[in-house]
Amino acid sequence: MTEQELIRQINRGDENAVNMVFFKYYERLCLYAESIIKDHQVAEEIVEDIFIYLWCNAKSIKIHVSVKNYLFRSTHNNCIKYLNKLKTDNKRIEQFNYMLKDNEILQPNSAAYPVSNLINKELEDKAEEILASLPEQCKKIYSLNRFENLSYSGIAKKLNISVGTVKKQMSRAFNKFREGLKEYLPLL
Repeated sequence: MTEQELIRQINRGDENAVNMVFFKYYERLCLYAESIIKDHQVAEEIVEDIFIYLWCNAKSIKIHVSVKNYLFRSTHNNCIKYLNKLKTDNKRIEQFNYMLKDNEILQPNSAAYPVSNLINKELEDKAEEILASLPEQCKKIYSLNRFENLSYSGIAKKLNISVGTVKKQMSRAFNKFREGLKEYLPLL
């Protein structure tokens, strides 16, 4: 089968053509993605998403050169998007952690700062309320990271989930904290 025939079959939504492409390229794409992002589970998730997209949008996808080039370019682009998002999320996490750990700003507990002590107590109560309101898995992942100092990969291994899932849950937790604490910490 020529490349053009394969592209036409994919565009017709031919399940056999998509399966053939999947079995031919899946492992190579996973290895390629892993070489870029250095995380096997996330690499597999990225490649799986590409094939899901290919299957769901087969009739509208425009493949100009070859299926192989399309898949490798898609994998490359999605890995770069993932790394950029990870970088942005990590910056937010660092800012959030800094804000929560800065003792001079957040915890001037002494008789000389009675108003600050009251605000600090409100902040702690609000943070505990937000933590309690998180979904169970999100709360567990956040607690393992913040209170037991486990890394994302350590949490993933302990809970037998992907690092990508840990990152998504941490991002969800940080968004909840950011939203719930914005009146106390306007820089968030």
